[in-house]
Amino acid sequence: MSTTTSTAPAQITPREGTLAVVALLVIGAIATVAGAVAGNGNPLFALVPAVGVAALAVTWVAPLRIPLLVTLFLSLALDATDEGPWNSPLAKFGYLLSANLNKSLPIGFLAFPGIALILGLLVVIHAHRVLRGATIDGVTRRMIPGPSLQALAVSLAAVVWLCLLGLKRGGDMQMAKLQVTSYVLLLLVAYLSAMSFRGMRDYKLLGGVILAAACIKSVYALFVVMTLKPPFELSNGRLAFATTHGESLLFALAAVMVIVWFAERPQRQIGILCAVTLPLLIAGMHANNRRLVWVQVAACLALFWVMSRRSQLKRIAAYALLASTPLIFGYIAVGWNSKSSIFAPIQTFRSVGDGNVDASTLYRDLENYNLLMTMRANPMLGTGFGHPFAEIVKLPDISFFKEYRYMPHNSILGLWAFCGPFGFSGLMVALVAGIFFAVRSYSFARDPDTRTVAFTALAAILIFLIHCWGDIGFAERKSIFLVGPALAIAGQLTISTGAWRRAVAPSKPRGVR
Repeated sequence: MSTTTSTAPAQITPREGTLAVVALLVIGAIATVAGAVAGNGNPLFALVPAVGVAALAVTWVAPLRIPLLVTLFLSLALDATDEGPWNSPLAKFGYLLSANLNKSLPIGFLAFPGIALILGLLVVIHAHRVLRGATIDGVTRRMIPGPSLQALAVSLAAVVWLCLLGLKRGGDMQMAKLQVTSYVLLLLVAYLSAMSFRGMRDYKLLGGVILAAACIKSVYALFVVMTLKPPFELSNGRLAFATTHGESLLFALAAVMVIVWFAERPQRQIGILCAVTLPLLIAGMHANNRRLVWVQVAACLALFWVMSRRSQLKRIAAYALLASTPLIFGYIAVGWNSKSSIFAPIQTFRSVGDGNVDASTLYRDLENYNLLMTMRANPMLGTGFGHPFAEIVKLPDISFFKEYRYMPHNSILGLWAFCGPFGFSGLMVALVAGIFFAVRSYSFARDPDTRTVAFTALAAILIFLIHCWGDIGFAERKSIFLVGPALAIAGQLTISTGAWRRAVAPSKPRGVR
């Protein structure tokens, strides 16, 4: 059979097209009336459904990667209402994506975030195309190893099992939903990315989207600090901040990505990109005043130092580091107990692990003790999702966060307490597989761009795990669109670099052999 025949997408018949148009018109009319009623005649509310129907029509016929990347950018770049001390003009749209829809629309059963609705729709569209034999996504996408998809399935099955275990033991399924929603959506994004990404051109586009979103959020954080000047201290029982803690994942990954790209390909254009974006990203990190982001960046760069190949740039950096060792140790020794602002980096890193100098770290130490005690009560299977950890030691009051016993700061210990060793292992299968494929892809890669993409995928997983250890990372929404694509890319790269030989081939139309 000819190549043209084997790669031609399935065609939509005139009857199917007519039915689709009629269905969209009916849905659009009903939605517009409902929006006008819900908004008490506000024309903006009446316009939103029409825009949504138009977006649905475009999504239905466009390649899967386009709506996926658009959703990714909007989810990363937009703030949401009341997430920070200031709401941008677009915060309501961000709120529709990140919060349960029934908080914005008077429809009680919409107890899920907008991104869940969008990703569910993309899964339906993908399934429809596979069943019809359409190749709009399958022909151009990169192949992926079977074990990569199997790992996603195992982790998803582990989530279902742990929710059922929690339900059997009388757990609160509303809290279980809060615990697992982000991770389930992460796995869905990984699958959709694996089924639609075409290789390096999409990887670079994704990198540009992440960098652009990080720069936008950096400008947002700087604007908040310079305009509102919020106090970065505990006030009225609530921590003031420029933007959410989840932005640490975005800032750290964007910064590591551009640094690694320049290290792998030290060219003038990339150097200019670093010179323009890195100061902005660092300023955004500083404005957001989150200690964990510096740990994430430092850990990734240390790992890159170990994994990267010898180069002139690396030799120069090694000689410079060796020569400055006495100054570094002297700086640490003098600044360890100093309160001077010149030693702020030392104070930051010390406060991360020393509860004697930081109240937030002390809280985490007490919380970790409670988690360990919870593990002892259910050492093998855990409690299942939907159950709180045992508060053996009374924690400082954070009653404004009513879910605190279901979503501990240390997600790693929390998952061990809720899931036990077997459930925890099942949840982590997808991440472990991603790490394995990313490391192999990096070692097999023969060009700097591929090595950059492979390490960036690895860095996304490492940053996520550090965030899980340091602050409620398992339920962090930003991980959905940073770690999800990273798992898919790590798998695809093992095929394109030759690190894995058996793959799941792109789908073909029915009847094609």
